[in-house]
Amino acid sequence: MKKIVTSLILICSLAVSGSFAQIGAGYSKGDNDSNNGTGFIGLNVLGNIGLRLEYSKNFSEHSEFSKEDISRYGLFATYTLPLTSAFSITPKAGLIKTDGEFEVVDTIKTISDSSTNFTYGLELNYHYNEMISLFVGYTDYGNKFDDIGSVKASELDSANYTFGIKLDI
Repeated sequence: MKKIVTSLILICSLAVSGSFAQIGAGYSKGDNDSNNGTGFIGLNVLGNIGLRLEYSKNFSEHSEFSKEDISRYGLFATYTLPLTSAFSITPKAGLIKTDGEFEVVDTIKTISDSSTNFTYGLELNYHYNEMISLFVGYTDYGNKFDDIGSVKASELDSANYTFGIKLDI
């Protein structure tokens, strides 16, 4: 009986939503001038309320003095609020796991750390058509790391400004 009720709730929520999922990709310029790629997949659970899995990876960061490998995995609750037929905003809040590995140039030592933190963000969406949206967003990751050896946490990203594309399916 519980499975039937859960299935009916899921079917009804998919029926009232314009789309049931999103796939997106974006480029982020961090607050310390790093470059990051972001990808996500989201599912509308009930109307405009959804869940999103997000992955972010740096691809250039402080190469002059260190090699940094930072990955973020996030689970967010989202709500898309339509402003007009062409624009909407999407606040998001959730948990993000940050894995970092740092290797200082000209040394053999590699330092790694991992943490999980609460995070939040906001996106402004422009709906090009019913399936394609362009977005500009901000995500604040908070203080993910303490200073690790010679790597200063203040030189790591704690926020990203992202722009990209979403596909509604």
